[in-house]
Formats: sequence, C-alpha cells, structure tokens
Amino acid sequence: MAFPLALKQRSLVLPTPLSPFKDKNFGLFWSGAFLSSIGFWIQTVGQGWQVLQLTNSALLLGCVSFAATLPNIVLSLFGGVVADRFNRRHLLIGTQIVYMTTATLLGIFTTLHIITVWQIIAMALINGTFSSVGFPAWQAFVGDLVQPERLKQGIALNSIQFNLSRVIGPAIGGISIGLFGIAGSYYLNAFSYVAVIIPLIIMRTLQKHHTGETPGVWRGIQAGLSYTRRRPSLQVALLLQFTIALLVFPYSVLLPIFARDIFKTGPTGLGALNAAAGVGALLGAIFLVILSRYLGRSMHLLITLCFVGGTTCVAFALSTSREVSLLLLIALGASAVMSMTVTNTTLQTMTPEHMRGRILSIWILLAFGVAPFGNLAAGWIAQLIGAPLTLAVAGGLCLVVTLFIALLWWQHTKQHLANDMLLTTELPLPQILAVSKGARKGVV
Repeated sequence: MAFPLALKQRSLVLPTPLSPFKDKNFGLFWSGAFLSSIGFWIQTVGQGWQVLQLTNSALLLGCVSFAATLPNIVLSLFGGVVADRFNRRHLLIGTQIVYMTTATLLGIFTTLHIITVWQIIAMALINGTFSSVGFPAWQAFVGDLVQPERLKQGIALNSIQFNLSRVIGPAIGGISIGLFGIAGSYYLNAFSYVAVIIPLIIMRTLQKHHTGETPGVWRGIQAGLSYTRRRPSLQVALLLQFTIALLVFPYSVLLPIFARDIFKTGPTGLGALNAAAGVGALLGAIFLVILSRYLGRSMHLLITLCFVGGTTCVAFALSTSREVSLLLLIALGASAVMSMTVTNTTLQTMTPEHMRGRILSIWILLAFGVAPFGNLAAGWIAQLIGAPLTLAVAGGLCLVVTLFIALLWWQHTKQHLANDMLLTTELPLPQILAVSKGARKGVV
C-alpha cells in the first residue's frame, strides 16, 4: 500500500471521519477530484439535453449511457489486474488526459455545428474503454493515499466529493447551457480535468507490486474470482449491488423524459431534478462519513437500501407533482449512493491490498458493466410504454429480488450461527446432530 513520502504530515487534530485529510496527498487528490467531478456533471446535463434535441429518442438517450459502460463488460476484469500490477497514479494521469481530450473534441464538434449522436456515442465508447482500467485504479488509489486504519473514512470522503459535485454540477450545467450553449458544457468539463491531473503529477506515492503472486493476466483474473467464490458475504454484497444498479439506477437516464414530458420544464428543470438526486446522494454520503468507523460487513444496511431504492423508484414513477418528485429523488439519490459506498467499503475492508483492484473490478463489472443493460432496456421499454410505467415495473422487480436475496442471506446466517454453536458446544453427539438437522430445516 502506498503512503505519502515527500510530504510531511501536519499535526492536525481532526475528527475521526475527517482523519484522511491528515495525509496531504489525500487532500490534494480530493480537491482536484471534486473540481473534476463538477465538470463531469456539467457535461452530463448538457450532453443529455443535446442528445434529446438531436434525436428526440429515449432509446438513443439510453444508448449513450450504454456505450460509456459497454467496455466494462469485456475489459473490467482485465482492468482490475492492470490496476493491481501497474502504478495507479500513472494509470490515472493517462486516463484523465483521455477524458479531457474527448470532452474538447465534443466541444469543437458542437461549436462547428457538425455534432451527431454517433459522434457522442463514439466518444462515450472511448471513455468507457479507458474507464475499465481507470475506475478500479481510482477506487483502489484511495488505499494508496491513506493509512489502513483510515481506509473506511477515505472511501466515504471520496464518495462525498463526487456527490457534493453532483449537487453543484447539474445546477451549473443547466445555467451554462443558457449562458454558453451546450459547447460550453464540454469545454468546462475538459478544463476541469486539469484540477486532478496536476495534483497527480505533483504527488509521490509508493505502491507495492505483487507481480510474483500471479504470473499471468488470466491467472490474476482467476485468483480474484476464486477469492470471491470462497466468500459468501462478498457474493451477497455484489448481488445486492447488481440488483439495485440494474433496476433502480436507470432512473437517471430517463430524467430528461420526465423533465420534458411530465413536468414540462426545460434544461433548468432537468438540472433541478438531477440536483435533487444529488442532494440526496450528498446527504447519504455525509451520513456514511459520520458513521464510517462503524461500517464493515453491513449486509443488513445493504438490504434495507435496496428496499428503499425500489420503493422510492415506484413512488417517483407514479408521482405527478414536481415538488413531491423532488423529495422522492432526494431519497432515491441517498439510497443509490449509500448502496455504492457501503458495497465499496465492504469489499475493500474484506480484501487484501494486493487483491483489491481485482475484487473492485468484479464490483465494477456488475454495477457499471452488466447492469447498464438496464439503461438500454429502460430507454427501449420507455419508448414503448412510457418512462413512468417503466420505472414503476423496475422498482417493483427490485423489491421482489431483494426480498429473495434477503431470505437466502437470512438462511445462510442462521446456518452459520448454528455451525458456530456446534463447534463450541459440549452437548452429547445425538443432541448435536438434532440441532444441526433443525438448522438445515430452519427451526434453530
């Protein structure tokens, strides 16, 4: 694991949730990432509105999101091995330069009035390809910047910067369309990457390499899959994350449809909807930072968040009041980001440093690779039956699947507790066998 070398730590007395800021490299990275994330959300609002203007198609709106995440289906596991093998700081510098370049090109195409939806999809595909390496490297890089005992707080604070930007970015994005046009959204995003590239170049970290443990790429992938297969807790956490990502997260792709057709608002109204979800995400992230020292294998919390996400998704789909919908988006945003952060924390705290990139790549594959089929399906189904009914059905399915997973986990936990009791008890063998049989039948 990497720690700051050239930068001395100050003797600051900070509350435990803010303790990662004692590591100056983390503070530099956090600040740059925050400004860059604002730029990302500015472009997201502008790009969504531009695709709707160019095509008037919910399906193509979903295609853009799908293209950005499609490479993760093929390359995510490979990217996890790369993130464990190579210097993560160098990987991040390279990927951020690519993102800056694609944003600049989209801005130029828009300025010259030669932009097409296929160019937008192509740039999204390029970004997605590099994200298959950049995303696991980014998530694991937090562990390279902070002491091991501050890892939970570091993960939660990284979530805060992204979700704080999610509140500010869409609002700026809606305003920037009116002031500078959609091209301005792309240029602002391109410029924002400078804020994260410069700190990455300045800082010096030392990352341990473990190339001797897994000689080949395929063996590295197999090692990560095998590690997950032997741990039911990791499997359940990943399955819950996949469920909410597949069935609930597509609400964000359909927000332009709700802004235009349901609430009859323009780009500013779309920015307000995104900002409401961002406020909820920020509140959820802050809550997790405050309680970060208690986060660990929080399976009950994950199950609860999936239930909340499914319920609020159905309620938002059925709502016709803009004010009520904004409140529901706050709850929806909170449940979404809290599920992501709790899953991330659970995986990283249960995984050794040299395996972290690969385990996180499985999470990325499920949440951002396979699950975006939900975005494509949501756009296609919304084209047929409308966005409200699409979200209502998806939210209902999330509730049913979560209930099924919760029952399986409850059975597994009860069996595990029964086995622990059998290992420590001094009961006669016939009674032990009777208890074991009862555990299998679910009566212990």
